[in-house]
Amino acid sequence: MTYSNSRKTFPAATAVIALTAGLGAPAFAQTTDAQRIAELEARVAALEESGNEPLSFGLGPNTTLEFYGYFKTDFIYDFDYDLGNTTFGLVSIGPGGSDDGGFTGTVNQTRLGFRTTTQTALGELGTQVELDFYGAETAFSDGEAEPRLRHATATLGGFRVGKYWTTFMPLSSYPSTLDFQGVVGIPFARQEQLRYTHEFGNGFVGEVAIEDHNTGSEDPVFVAAMAYDTDPLLLRLSGITGTIDDETDDDENFYGVNVSTSAQLWQGATFDAAYTYGEGIASYLVFLGDDVDANGDLIEVESAYAGLTQEVGEKWTFRGIYGVRENKSGAPNGTERLRSVHLNAEYQLLENATLGVEYFNGEREEFGGDTYDTDRIQTSFQINF
Repeated sequence: MTYSNSRKTFPAATAVIALTAGLGAPAFAQTTDAQRIAELEARVAALEESGNEPLSFGLGPNTTLEFYGYFKTDFIYDFDYDLGNTTFGLVSIGPGGSDDGGFTGTVNQTRLGFRTTTQTALGELGTQVELDFYGAETAFSDGEAEPRLRHATATLGGFRVGKYWTTFMPLSSYPSTLDFQGVVGIPFARQEQLRYTHEFGNGFVGEVAIEDHNTGSEDPVFVAAMAYDTDPLLLRLSGITGTIDDETDDDENFYGVNVSTSAQLWQGATFDAAYTYGEGIASYLVFLGDDVDANGDLIEVESAYAGLTQEVGEKWTFRGIYGVRENKSGAPNGTERLRSVHLNAEYQLLENATLGVEYFNGEREEFGGDTYDTDRIQTSFQINF
């Protein structure tokens, strides 16, 4: 009887346990699925947030590698003098120059680069290598695309070593042009260097550097800069000095000073400007030039530019930029004064793609008073990656 009652009870207990398990299993499965869905949603959100970041991946427990760059193609029509792939031809317009105009296209500004970041006991070690395709001897006129090294540099703490923008440049105050050459009047060079940067706090940043000379002087160049960098306003002062061969087996001491600013004026508006003065620094300015004259004397030069950028909505950006440069001495029929005007508009077609159009007017004045000017229209398409 007891055994019989036990047999009847056991199936009942088993049924209760089975029922409980059956009810619990779906609940457990539903909880697991919900967790998986939440994790997938989080991963998708993270991927969407990182969609604009350059491609990067790890090389080890402490190192990451990042690729970056852009594809850019330009179509250009010169109405007067044929300047070529960039406006560098402005320095040679005048008698003997082709003034029939013409059409050209180029992809030389396309850029490729990579950066590495390694966490070390001394801090973050970074490297950068960057190329464009202005490597041909005639790349700025009508040359085809050939690779050219732009940057090859390493950073650790406040130190930078390698080839990079000269410390003399006011890089943060450069107005943007579709033309690769840029605005008349801006200091511009990439030099091998050893630089130290120190942040003093409250927006003050100081830099000192020893650099190679831009035209091959056998002596080092010394550069220093101090900047006050805040969100609405940037003020920067830089100086450069060194020696240069005056072509009579004597060395001349050259120097240059640059003061620059970038300011947020109102919603979407930025004003950039700079003034440069010096003796023997023509090779450090856009459009280059001789640092010494035929007598072996340093050429005094001054230059300036000012630009206004206005963002309109989320898609449009408009710019107007004026630049001027004056050489105080030079050979007859040599360039005494250069002037440029850039007016451009860019439209953000996609998140990483822009269309642009730019009008350029340039003027060259010779020693002696003759003046020549030229106009061009440039359109650009750029995809960043």
